[in-house]
Amino acid sequence: MKNKTINLSVWMFLKAIPAALLLIYYWMCTIEGYNPVLRYIHAVTLVMAGAIVWGQISYAKKQKIFDEFARENLKTTDSICLKIAYVLMVVATLACVFADFSGIIAGYFVVGGILLLTILRAVIFAVIDKKGM
Repeated sequence: MKNKTINLSVWMFLKAIPAALLLIYYWMCTIEGYNPVLRYIHAVTLVMAGAIVWGQISYAKKQKIFDEFARENLKTTDSICLKIAYVLMVVATLACVFADFSGIIAGYFVVGGILLLTILRAVIFAVIDKKGM
């Protein structure tokens, strides 16, 4: 069987799918009222996110996805994203403190921040990988 390779930029964007499912799951958790169908969709969304993460981890263990150059690019990307995460969480904290948001809005800040960071990580990695920094 032939080893199929995957583009690293595509791989980084695929890692955003569980974060999007987490945002959808959180949205469904905040809906008022009881709907039995929604509870099944809850479970399916959470199971899908878990299965995707498990599949990504097992695929990464089986395949050599990142070479040495890509690992260096990933380290640079992660250091940039750490600084962005710090700024995002400070902004979210200050917004919640001074605007007196509810806990649901604070949860949206956190889950939306995770999704935003995942997408930004993929974009930054693609730019750094393309430019060969």
